Amino acid sequence: MMKQLLFVDDEPNLLDGLQRSLRPMRHEWNMTFVTSGAEALKALEQAPFDVIVSDMRMPGMDGAQLLNEVQQHYPQIVRIVLSGQSDRTRIYQSIGATHQYLAKPCESEVLKTTVKRACALRELLGNDSLRRLVTGMKQIPSQPTLYAEIKREAESKTASIEAIGAIISKDMGMTAKILQLVNSAYFGLRSTVSTAEQAVNLLGLDTVQALVLTVHVFSQFTAMHGSRFNMDRLWEVSTETGTLARAIAKAEQVPALMIDQTYAAGLLHDVGILVLAANAMKQYDAIAKTAHDQGIPQWEVERQELGVTHADVGAYLLGLWGLGDPIIEAVAFHHHPSDCVGSTFSPLTAVHVANVLQEELSCQATGRVPSQIDLVYLNTLHLTDRLPHWQEIAGTVQPGEEKEKSNG
Repeated sequence: MMKQLLFVDDEPNLLDGLQRSLRPMRHEWNMTFVTSGAEALKALEQAPFDVIVSDMRMPGMDGAQLLNEVQQHYPQIVRIVLSGQSDRTRIYQSIGATHQYLAKPCESEVLKTTVKRACALRELLGNDSLRRLVTGMKQIPSQPTLYAEIKREAESKTASIEAIGAIISKDMGMTAKILQLVNSAYFGLRSTVSTAEQAVNLLGLDTVQALVLTVHVFSQFTAMHGSRFNMDRLWEVSTETGTLARAIAKAEQVPALMIDQTYAAGLLHDVGILVLAANAMKQYDAIAKTAHDQGIPQWEVERQELGVTHADVGAYLLGLWGLGDPIIEAVAFHHHPSDCVGSTFSPLTAVHVANVLQEELSCQATGRVPSQIDLVYLNTLHLTDRLPHWQEIAGTVQPGEEKEKSNG
């Protein structure tokens, strides 16, 4: 099916250039080009679109205002900024409404790849109503205690970048958001970053304080009375899985970048559960109850009831936010790694094994049915003989242990 794309820029020459460079995509994309926010809103009223790519600086309605309107009225649309240097105020105004920020001049292949990836991700989440909810999210809510800590530290006269990075690195919502910002071109950074500590160091203390206190890029999770969802337990599981996955990666003596990606993927592997709990709590509770009562893994009930799993939901959102492919892959396939094409050890390998071993150690406390290690997958990678060693590691590693930075 042809994808519907809307491009918005007040410079006709730039739009003409885009049309020429994207002409090879005309058999896959139906592209509309307009020169103002008002024209864009009119086009949106007349036809459905999958992706909007907008400039930031435009007379009248600027890109930030336009994309905020799109988010409010058409939350299912993927929203991308393609812009030159803009002032901090405009950037801050656009953060909540945009999924990715590309800097001008932007090579056509980069733009094509970004849009193709966004379109492919839409196929990952076949449930239209759920896709609408997830695509419309500005942030992933944080564990309340950590949210209070980050606000206190940011407000402190003695705030330190090290302390802020340490707090963010413990929380899946904050980590996902800060990695989205630093791996996109919001602040002119062109780095591939996989840890919260690296991200805050690159952004700097003043920017991070503004993001926390002024832009409110983080929010706290609000519990629903009587719900089965336990935010503190999810935080514990995520931290334990990330820590164990990192220890497994270190044991395999992989490069430092992969170790960083593995911890991030382990911390974020169940972020889809948090997304479901934040947006569809009653449905989530019903699924959790069915899984408990029938003695089957929760992700299997999710697939039966929603047509997708929390792994699909998490991978979709993190992919929209532009996180790296190794992290997306690990989140998407951590329950069934054999479905992923790959023949060597990767963050997915470590996260899958860590997730199952962590569940085995804690299933009595949670009442959940543990998943099973995919031995076919490990055999394909010729890593089955490593499993006993990884099980030994699982018995010794504690959350937060060996938290030294792999980058330095």
